[in-house]
Amino acid sequence: MIISLGYVTIPAEHTEQVARMLSELAAQTRTEPGCIDYRVSRDLEVAGRFSLVETWASLEQMQTHLALPHIGPAVEALMGLGGQHLSVTAHEAGEGMSML
Repeated sequence: MIISLGYVTIPAEHTEQVARMLSELAAQTRTEPGCIDYRVSRDLEVAGRFSLVETWASLEQMQTHLALPHIGPAVEALMGLGGQHLSVTAHEAGEGMSML
C-alpha cells in the first residue's frame, strides 16, 4: 500500500477556487483503479495551506494516476493561482492497524 502526503499553499484570494478544484480532483481520483482513498483538507494552522492524503493499492497505480492527461494541467493551474510549496511524498506502508 502507498500513502502519499501532499501540501500546497495558496494566496487568500484564490483559496475558494482551489478548494473547489481540489475537491473535484479528489472525487475524480477516488474512481480510479487502485485508489483506496483521496482526501483534501485545509490546514487549521497555516492560512491557505491545503493537505492531500492519498492511499493507493500500489505504486504503479499511483504512477498511472500521475501520468493521466489532466494531472499536469491541474498542477499548472494551482501554480498559476499562486501556489507555493507544492510537495507530494509517497510512503510504502504495511498492513493497517486499527488504533481506536
